[in-house]
Order: sequence, then C-alpha cells, then structure tokens
Amino acid sequence: MDVVLKMQLNVLIHLAMVDGQISKEERECLENIASNHGVSPRELQQMIEYPKPIESLGALSNDLKFEYLYSIVHLMNVDEEVDQREIHFCQNMALRLGYYKEVIDELWSELLEDKNLKKNKEELKQKIQGFNPYI
Repeated sequence: MDVVLKMQLNVLIHLAMVDGQISKEERECLENIASNHGVSPRELQQMIEYPKPIESLGALSNDLKFEYLYSIVHLMNVDEEVDQREIHFCQNMALRLGYYKEVIDELWSELLEDKNLKKNKEELKQKIQGFNPYI
C-alpha cells in the first residue's frame, strides 16, 4: 500500500474514532476509500484495530495537503452528526498541514452547500489555498 495513502487512511481512522465510535456511514466511507485504492478489507480492519500515531505531514505537496483537508471534512460530515471533538481534530489537522484552522469552517460550509460535491474541486482548492500562508 502506498505510504501517503496509508497515512491518509490513518488520519481518517483517527478522525472517525475521535468521538468514541465509528458510525456506519464513516465505516462505509473508509471502506470505499480503501477499496478504491486496492486496500483489502482485512488491511483496513487491522488499521482500525491498531491505528498508528499520526506522523508529520509537513512534507506533503500542496495538492496532497488539500486532499487531506477535503477528505477529513467530508468524513466529518458523512454521518451528518458533527461532534465538537471532530471539529477540533480537523482544526488541529489543518494547523499540522500548514493552514489556518479557519479553513475547516470555510471548507465545511462549501461542502454543506454542495452536498452532491458537484462544485469544481480545483476551484475549491484555489479558494482554500488562501488559508495557507506558505503558498
């Protein structure tokens, strides 16, 4: 399995578990991501049972940083029950990715407006990059 994908899945697993349980919708989202990238159900289950500490994310490209942000905000909202711990986790991840924590509010509101994710992802990425002082 690709190291970057493994890191991303690990982050998503931590997010899904931050409120003490992985909802059915969160699990399905994790399973879809895993299967789309060739990760077996058994591998995913092992990652869920034995999550690794979240590693440094600073060396990721700007495109990958956006993908991480996008995926965590999407997962946070997938069960339509957003817990304050999930918001705090996402804000912390935004900071670790080099963004201002307010990027989570912006990205979340964009995704809430566009439930079907029809908005051009590239357009959204350009808007979100303004929340990263290093770009």
